[in-house]
Amino acid sequence: MGRQGAALRHFRHGRFERHRIPSSLRGFCPTEALRALEDIDLEALWAAGKRLILLDVDNTLLPWRSRDIPASTHDWIRAAKTLGFQFCVLSNTRHPERLTALCSEMGVDYVRDKFKPSRKMYLIALERYGVPAEQAVMVGDQLLTDVLGANRAGIDAVWVKPLGPKEFVGTRVLSRNVERVIGKFLYRYFQATESNEPSEPTKTGFFGHNLVRQFGKFVIVGGTSTVIDFTVLFVLMFWIKPGGEELGTIVGRNLIAQYPHLFEGWITRTSDAAVPVFQPIASTIALLNSFAFNRMWTFRISGNEDKGLQFRRFLVVSLSAMFLNWVITTKLNSVVPGHPKVSLAVAKAVATVVVAFWNFFGQKLWAFKPRSESDQDGSLPQVPQGESGT
Repeated sequence: MGRQGAALRHFRHGRFERHRIPSSLRGFCPTEALRALEDIDLEALWAAGKRLILLDVDNTLLPWRSRDIPASTHDWIRAAKTLGFQFCVLSNTRHPERLTALCSEMGVDYVRDKFKPSRKMYLIALERYGVPAEQAVMVGDQLLTDVLGANRAGIDAVWVKPLGPKEFVGTRVLSRNVERVIGKFLYRYFQATESNEPSEPTKTGFFGHNLVRQFGKFVIVGGTSTVIDFTVLFVLMFWIKPGGEELGTIVGRNLIAQYPHLFEGWITRTSDAAVPVFQPIASTIALLNSFAFNRMWTFRISGNEDKGLQFRRFLVVSLSAMFLNWVITTKLNSVVPGHPKVSLAVAKAVATVVVAFWNFFGQKLWAFKPRSESDQDGSLPQVPQGESGT
C-alpha cells in the first residue's frame, strides 16, 4: 500500500478544536475525523440542527471506481433517513451514468458540477433543499476538495478515512501528500475520542517533519538550478554579442528567415524565435545539477546502486517538466508586454512555479523511490482512465 497505506493506518478518530487553528489553515479543517462512515453520530448531528447531509462518492461511500455499494453504506443511509435526514451527493465525475446508477440504488439525489473545492455544488444543493448552510454537513475523504469546499460554503465537514488505497493517480501523488503535511498541523488541535489513539509528536514542529525538510532541500536545489537556468538562458540570449549584436536577435532572425511559417502569428520580437532553441540548452545544464544534488542531499542516496534506473526515471519526470517549462516560457514570453527581458523573466517565473510540484512528487515518489517499494521493471505508472475523483 506504500505511503498512502501508511496514511490510512495513521488516520485518527476524534474532533478538532477549530477555534484554535490559525486562520490560514482553518479552511482545511473538518469538525471531526472518523475512521468509518458508520462512526458518524447521526443523533448528535440531528441534535445539533443538521438536516441535510452532503456526500462525496469515491472512497467515501464505496471504493474508487467500484459499482458495488457496501452493505454498511446502505445501512447507514437507511438509519439517517429514519431520523429525517435528506441527502445529496456532490460529484464532478466524467461518468454521469455511473453516478446516476449509484444514487438511484441508494435512493439519494445528486448535483454534478464544477470541481470541488468550488462552492458551486454546495450552494446548488443548499438552494435545492431550502436549507441554510448551518443546517448542512459535508462528508468526504479529502481535505483539499470535500472539506475545503464545504468550509468555503460555510458548511461543517466530517473527514472520513478513505475506504481503500486505490484512487486517481493525481490524488495519490499530489493531493494526499499535501494533505499529509496539512494534517500534521491540524492534528495539533485535535482531541482523540479513543484511548488507544497514537500520540502525535509535537516536539519536532512543522520543519521537523521529513516531507517538509525534503521539500525545503528540494526548493534550495531547485533554486540553484533555476539560477543556472536563468543565467545560461540570459547569457545566450542577451549577454553574448558577436559583432555587437545580441546572439538571441541573430539566431532569431536566421530562424525566422529559414522557417517563416513556423513563427508566424505568435512572436512579437525577433529574439522571441531564439527562446525555443536556447531554453533546452539552459534546462539541460540545470537538470544535471538537480539530479546530482537531489540524489545526494535531498533524498540522501549514497553509492551507485540503482543509479542508472534512478537517472532514467529522473529524466522521465524532469523531461516532462522541461516540456511544460518550454511551452509555458515560449508562449508567455510572446504575449507578456514590455521589455524583452521583463517578458522573459515573467514567463520563466510562472513556468517555474507550475512545474515545481510535479518535479518534487515525481522524484520523491517514483524516481528516487527505493527499488523494494517500487515497480521492478522501471515502467511508467499508468494513469487510470476515468474520473479523477467524485
